[in-house]
Amino acid sequence: MPFSHKRVYLIPLDSRPVCYDMPRRLAAAAGLELGMPAPNLLGHLKKPANFKTLSRWVKNHLFENDPLIVALDTIAYGGLIASRVNEDPLETLQQRVQSFFQQIKVDACYAFSSILRIPNYNFDEEEPAYWNQYGQALYQYSAQLHEAGQAEAGDIPEAVLRDFMDRREKNYALNESYLSLLFEGSLDYLTYCQDDTGPFGLNVLEAQHLSQQLQQRKLENAHIQTGADEVAACMLARWMVLQHAEPVKVYPFYSSEAGRHLVAKFDGLPIETVVEKAIRACGAQVAKRSAEADLWVMVHTPEERQGDHCSREQAQLQPEQWDEVQKVLQKALQLGKPIALADVAYANGADPRLMDRLVSQFEDLTGLYGYAAWNTPGNAIGTTVAMGLIRLMAERQNTFNAQAFCQLMLIRLADDWLYQADVRHTVRQSMNGNAHRQAPDETLLNVLMADGLFLLKNRLGLEKQSVHCRYPCQRTFEIEVGLK
Repeated sequence: MPFSHKRVYLIPLDSRPVCYDMPRRLAAAAGLELGMPAPNLLGHLKKPANFKTLSRWVKNHLFENDPLIVALDTIAYGGLIASRVNEDPLETLQQRVQSFFQQIKVDACYAFSSILRIPNYNFDEEEPAYWNQYGQALYQYSAQLHEAGQAEAGDIPEAVLRDFMDRREKNYALNESYLSLLFEGSLDYLTYCQDDTGPFGLNVLEAQHLSQQLQQRKLENAHIQTGADEVAACMLARWMVLQHAEPVKVYPFYSSEAGRHLVAKFDGLPIETVVEKAIRACGAQVAKRSAEADLWVMVHTPEERQGDHCSREQAQLQPEQWDEVQKVLQKALQLGKPIALADVAYANGADPRLMDRLVSQFEDLTGLYGYAAWNTPGNAIGTTVAMGLIRLMAERQNTFNAQAFCQLMLIRLADDWLYQADVRHTVRQSMNGNAHRQAPDETLLNVLMADGLFLLKNRLGLEKQSVHCRYPCQRTFEIEVGLK
């Protein structure tokens, strides 16, 4: 049976490539049209969406009973990063959301909303200005308050602490109000997103309170998931998977038995738990045995300590882990079993030794059903599972676009492996300590990416594909791999 609709609408978190371009390419690979507002209507870093023109777009498009995936942060605050610096009162935010739901007429509505994060660093690029001086102190205060029930403010000024707590209370109240939308049927599914979190913190406590409310109200059509930027892709996968008559099952393999139990950086949960949450978020079930699974996911973990390419911290790995990944991939390809690879030995990029080995070993990467290693483990794992399931469902519906999927694979491998695990550090070194104060050189970027892109295009059957990389936010943290 074909998909119930050929078009799905998405209002994404903002215009960054992982939020905007990645879902669009996933839909194209599935043979679906993805309707979205133009990027200039959406938020960009701290700049919020244009509410008036976005409302006009909603009125002109969301009336034909198509499915909708919507980032409620965009509707209320104007975007994910805008939500962290927003000054509007709670009543204004709630009015925007209420007005939105009064305007739309959709077949199904899958919504997601973020729990305000508490990053552990002194840098205000995506936070209120005081984060530049008090970010780490606020993180410690929050973690201590959650873990011990009390905390000393130390050097944090009273005004800063009051603003920090006021923002949290406003965000929690807004998230709590979305439960009514679930209860009354305005939402078919709701995801609460926890990005950049640790094991303890007020954000973790708030997530626990929301989870308790879901249980008390017996609302089963909602969950809490680490990450945020990948959730739109997960919701697209969920919509596709739940149209399948039989349950779709995913079996995760791990390159290290010890590593599967390690707490993932920026997720605050064991890697295995993050994987299982992602599988369920995408509408699938965790298979008990590999033989009964529709999709395999190979999860490459550290052995003892997860690395981080942004902080230049090396992962603790054992050589046999690379053998294990290679063995499972080879077995899947020999059996014709769909398999995707989540590469989370490091945060913020791929394991370079694993990828060097795999690209040398496998001359054809078109059989992979997904790959991701970007940013947090939650981002990478959610993306991998979504990619794998979307390809699988599209193949079963005979709507799969192989070229579009290979283009997406090229983007993920180029970004997550070539750039995040290697080129980004070289670019930052060339800037002599000014990476946060000046725009990076795009000419240098494309020179450094050229050889790796040539190799990847060959492995994916895209030898004639033209590629140009740029910095969409004029910073080194992320790139856009543009395909012409």
